[in-house]
Amino acid sequence: MSCSGGRWCTRADALLGVEGIHVSSVAATGAGLLLHIATGDDFAGCPDCGVVAVGHGRRHVRLHDIPCFGRPVRLLWAKRVWRCPDPDCPGTTFTEEHPLASPRAKLTARAVAWAPDALQRFDMPVPKVQKLQACSPQGIHRTYRIKQANPD
Repeated sequence: MSCSGGRWCTRADALLGVEGIHVSSVAATGAGLLLHIATGDDFAGCPDCGVVAVGHGRRHVRLHDIPCFGRPVRLLWAKRVWRCPDPDCPGTTFTEEHPLASPRAKLTARAVAWAPDALQRFDMPVPKVQKLQACSPQGIHRTYRIKQANPD
């Protein structure tokens, strides 16, 4: 389902609640909810030389997020790829970064925080957390260890 009248759905953006990330469509699947997301129309500077970069397409990244309405949520992030136009720059292409997820992550930052809380505070068993995050038990335990090592 897409919202009518625009590229992004402001109501779905409000439900997702992540600054700078917009929801372009929502689909109910047998495995839960699938949200197609993208960042806004921002500019980016090359991390190597600082020159304003040129868009070079998008790469789709799948992320597990926190459950919503009792259903697992997966995000399909159309992550921007940028190219540095400066021929003297040592860098070529790079992808955008956002606090939502670290590079090469499979879980969003808030999913990493949610799983240990669900285990500790709400005494939720691992299989229940696994089902709500559509993640393996090993992923849940790894997330728990990461959160304990970095409690901030």
